[in-house]
Order: sequence, then structure tokens, then C-alpha cells
Amino acid sequence: MPTKIQKKKINFPQAIRSFVGYLEGTQKSLHTIKNYSLDLAAFHEFLIEEYSGKLIQPSEISADDLTRYRQFLQKKGLKTNTRRRKILTVSQFLTYLSKRNKLPTNLATQLPAPHKIERIPFTVSSRELLDRIKKLPAVTLIEARNRVLLWVLAETGCQVSEVIAFRYEQWTQKTEQIGQVEILGKSPRNIPVSADLLKEVHRMREGATQSPWIFLGFNKFGSLGAPISARGVELLVKAYGSKLGHPELTPRTFRHSVIIQWFSEGLSQQEVQARLGLRTTYAFRSYETLLAKRPQEQTTS
Repeated sequence: MPTKIQKKKINFPQAIRSFVGYLEGTQKSLHTIKNYSLDLAAFHEFLIEEYSGKLIQPSEISADDLTRYRQFLQKKGLKTNTRRRKILTVSQFLTYLSKRNKLPTNLATQLPAPHKIERIPFTVSSRELLDRIKKLPAVTLIEARNRVLLWVLAETGCQVSEVIAFRYEQWTQKTEQIGQVEILGKSPRNIPVSADLLKEVHRMREGATQSPWIFLGFNKFGSLGAPISARGVELLVKAYGSKLGHPELTPRTFRHSVIIQWFSEGLSQQEVQARLGLRTTYAFRSYETLLAKRPQEQTTS
């Protein structure tokens, strides 16, 4: 059986730069690339400390080094998911180098990661949240925009990236009692909405410019003529958190809360998954503990 020919050795900084270039080429987010870089820098510092200042090269890493690294992370008292992320980063790094013949063997197979611990997401009463949102003032264009945007988040469970791209033609009447919004993009689907929300969305058009987007961005001079940014939505939710009775409110809280509301209304997991545009059931793992508690809480209340 032919042996793999190892290419010219590279040092750690070169290896990390090469890996970062690969991540950029695969369209990883800047946040992800930054975390990968920090985790690999920490791994390199660990190796330098282990070898008393000697600059060990990637090709010189041994299985014992990886075992000691796992033990090192555990002794630091890091949370399980943090240790898992750091170990998976090193594992992907080593696999990348091995595939490019920069390592004699793929040591990643000898670096098992801890199982991920699914956190119970923070949720609030979706109905209570909607009641408070409907009572918000909507005198100015910005107030009206904010009120309807929050209402959309609370009723549809859409991603922020989907909400900021909404156009008026995506909102239509389905029956006399129910409207619907068509979601475009990577997860196309239709989500039923209340007639009241549909009415408020179309009312927004009366005071708007000729822009097709519903939720416009504003500065001190007025409308920008372009959609509000994702960061703008995050700041909006944060600003309204206390007014809605939940200072810790985030855009993700709306999504989590409406999922719980849909389940309580009797929707099946398949129906909820379709409304959210999810292709697999994996995303529901984080709700299992929370959903399991609900029947008991309802019977004791």
C-alpha cells in the first residue's frame, strides 16, 4: 500500500494562516473565523508552555500532546460546550493539514470531543408579549415601524435576516380571518399570520415612501430608503425590552417563545418545523427538556 508523501513542513503561524484562508474560501463568517483563530492561538501557546518555550511545529504534534491538551482544558474548569468547541477547532485544523499532506497522520481521530450539552433557551409568554406590543405607541413613522417589527417577530418566529428583507407583496390575505407571509430565500415557506397583523403591515404602506421594503432604516435626517440592518433590529429589541417587561429580551427570544406557543396550541413538530423553515429535527433538541416540563406545569397550575 503506498504511503502518503508529506509535503514541505510549515510552522504554526503559517499553518494557522493557511487554515484561516481555507475558512474564508468556504465563506465562514468573520465571527467564526475569529473564534477559530483565537482557539488555535491558545492551543499553540499550550504547546509552547508544555515544551518549555520550544517552538514545536504542527508535524511534531503527538497523540500524547492532544491527551494533555484535553486534560488541560478540563483542569481550567471550562464549561463542557466551550471545551467541545476548542477541541473541535483543533480537530478540524489537524484534519485540514493532514488532507494537504502537512502531517504524517491525521491525529484528529485521537482527539474525542465532549458531547454537546443543550441549553434550555430563555422564553417568555408569547401571548403576553403580543398584548404588550399591541399597546405600544405608534404616532410617528419610527414608532409604527418598531411596533409592527416587534409584532412580526413575536407572531412569526422569523429570523432577523428574513424580517429585514420583507416587502409588502409578501403579505397577502389567505382567508377572511387569516393572512399569510411568504418567506423567500434559503428556506422558502408560507407562515399564517393574524388578520390584525396583516392590516398593520398594509397600514405601514400608507405613510411610507415608494420603497418596497416594509422596515426601513432611519437616521436623524429621516428614512434611508433601505431596510433596517440586523444590528438595528438587535438594538431596537434591546431598547424596548424593559417597556415590554423583559429587559433581557433578544431577537432569538421571540423565536424560542413562539415555538413554545405553537406547541401549546397543538401544532405537531412537523408543522412547527415547516413554519420555521428547518430541514432537520436537530434544532428541536434544545427544546426537549422545556417541552417535557410543560404538561406537568399545566396540570399543577
